[in-house]
Amino acid sequence: MATNPFFTATTGTQGSINEQSLLAELIEESIQIWGQNFYYIPRQLVAKDEILGEDRLSRFKDAYPIELYVETHDGFIGQNEFVSKFGLYVEAAIQVTMSAKRWHELIGHFGNSLLQVRPAEGDLLYYPVMKKLFEIKWVDKNTNFFQLGSLPMFKMTIELFQYSSERIETGIPAIDAFQSLKSFDTAVNEPGVDNTVNYGNNNKFIEESENIIWDENNPFNE
Repeated sequence: MATNPFFTATTGTQGSINEQSLLAELIEESIQIWGQNFYYIPRQLVAKDEILGEDRLSRFKDAYPIELYVETHDGFIGQNEFVSKFGLYVEAAIQVTMSAKRWHELIGHFGNSLLQVRPAEGDLLYYPVMKKLFEIKWVDKNTNFFQLGSLPMFKMTIELFQYSSERIETGIPAIDAFQSLKSFDTAVNEPGVDNTVNYGNNNKFIEESENIIWDENNPFNE
């Protein structure tokens, strides 16, 4: 049996433009009623490593207020604290839902995100209620299999942000305070940290090695 032609768009897909708009507005209103206020902080790449696909010098300078619905309202999900080959690791994640319409209006419209069509993995979310910074780990790009032929919302899995010398300069003190976290990078506060010419410079290791006194008879002395 064929689908109802009165509820089919001219392109042949299920759902007309009016129905898609109605569904998007209902989801937006529901999140504004039952959701929580967040800040969306897009990542900006400074010196991307094309081999590993990462950027040690990432910068966060824009923060956009937006409402999200917290689905895992009863606590964190994931393995919590566990010991990996790199030491103690805390996997504290939550699942949130964001209105696609609101994201395009408040964030995607300005073109400051790495992806222009949806939230990008690696972007940050600040949750004022918990006073914690989260990183987007996964975005569901096929939510509800495109009901009525559109994507009205984004479901995301976010984890507590693991700071590693990124520049956080949004102008919001509660968010910028995370840049004061301890880092293994001693150059995090130096003026030349944005100089990509020094990226991967081993001269510091050579200079430090010259100051090491090695005694082959007692290698474990101070």
